[in-house]
Amino acid sequence: MDYIKKGLVFKPEGNYDWMHYYAGPLTPVEFDDFIRVYFTTRNKIGEDGIFNSRISFVDCDKKDPTKLLYIHNKPLIEFGLPGTFDEHGTTVCEVLLRDGRYHMYYLGWQRTDTAPYVIRMGLAISDDGVEFTKISDGPVLGLNRFLPYGIGNISILEEDGTFHMWYTHYTAWLKTQKGYRPTYDIRYAHSANGLDWVFGKECISGLTHNEAIASPSVKKINGQYHMWYCYRPGVDEMGSSGPYLIGYAVSDNKTDWTRMDETVNIELSATGWDSEMVCYPEILQTNDNLFMFYAGNHYGRDGFGCAVIENL
Repeated sequence: MDYIKKGLVFKPEGNYDWMHYYAGPLTPVEFDDFIRVYFTTRNKIGEDGIFNSRISFVDCDKKDPTKLLYIHNKPLIEFGLPGTFDEHGTTVCEVLLRDGRYHMYYLGWQRTDTAPYVIRMGLAISDDGVEFTKISDGPVLGLNRFLPYGIGNISILEEDGTFHMWYTHYTAWLKTQKGYRPTYDIRYAHSANGLDWVFGKECISGLTHNEAIASPSVKKINGQYHMWYCYRPGVDEMGSSGPYLIGYAVSDNKTDWTRMDETVNIELSATGWDSEMVCYPEILQTNDNLFMFYAGNHYGRDGFGCAVIENL
């Protein structure tokens, strides 16, 4: 398998107060005449260390996504009311086209007094992929006995009337000298309606102590399930860890996966937007190409780009 880098697609550079920098996590969707990439951006961090994340999108060329066609000029989802799950920020997870309407699964953020935040998952729906309306003030997935610490980025496939979801499963927070740091692995759930989920087994677990594994992107290609994700070493007592890298696994049955990280030969660039980190991989299969969109340095601070996958 070969990853041919195409280059940077988009880097926010103070376009708007709410789009100061960052463009990740993200998810691409193919339209008739373009690829739309929904992404997560941030306002400038305040003197108090606080920032908020918001969702917007750019449109790019279907054959060469580095050719930018349009930058949207406002956030897609408003923050929730005080006390609701998305009062402090929103992050895009997955956008599915179902029955002619776009279903956006997104993460809602709430700050807490102990761990820095708690994340739950919401759903908003759109007729045109631009104007989205939340289905409720509450989350689709909140904290429960299966999700005691929250949920991170997800990937959903719909097959034979069933929704199959692979999700970032938060585990216990680690207390370090820099405060609490998150840990997580990737697990599986399924649903008959995309709203009520039955939780299954752990799919991708750490190979080293406290390894953090997140942000799955699953596609079924030639009868086999392929998952791309990102992973990093576990944090030390100082709260430090290495940068994210992109991993890969395969499965024949959706739940039992074989890690093959060594096959991801996408290297850090010598300089530029992805010279320090590659993370948040999202796969889009078009008639012409198998694209991997991914974020770069510091979790997407320097933008996102794409590569073409060949010889899968």
